Amino acid sequence: MALGGGDIDWRSGKVWQRIGYTASAAWMIFVVVATGNDVTHPLFNFIFIVPLAGWIIGIAVAKLIARRRPPDS
Repeated sequence: MALGGGDIDWRSGKVWQRIGYTASAAWMIFVVVATGNDVTHPLFNFIFIVPLAGWIIGIAVAKLIARRRPPDS
């Protein structure tokens, strides 16, 4: 996957891994900025829970899709 475009292989696990890493980092940065790095802010409780839940749900969905998809020939 080249930066700046080209064909993206959406079936590749690497693409989804990068999307997950980027979304996790974006969420953590958002929480830090939105709370002003105040660890007593209620939103700060979710700084790690939301990305973890996203990864767990993503893995479960990938396994379900892989189970239903016929093998490549």
